[in-house]
Amino acid sequence: MQEVHIDRLILNLTGLTEDEGRRLAMRVSEGLAAADIPNAAARDPGAIRLDLQALPREQKDVDSLARHIVTGILRELSRSA
Repeated sequence: MQEVHIDRLILNLTGLTEDEGRRLAMRVSEGLAAADIPNAAARDPGAIRLDLQALPREQKDVDSLARHIVTGILRELSRSA
């Protein structure tokens, strides 16, 4: 299992309650923990910035939004590998 340390993850959210924001952060961390991280990215991922817009159906669906974020992060990690 590869290990990646995330020093800071900033989510700028609008339209979610504080509780939904917390749930989203937990779902993102769980999704990343369960993901298959590319070997090269795990060695030195560097800094990545990811700007995503929620799809209309994701705006209040925390689980779908979390999957969207995790997919975007993994895509960027794969590019840096």
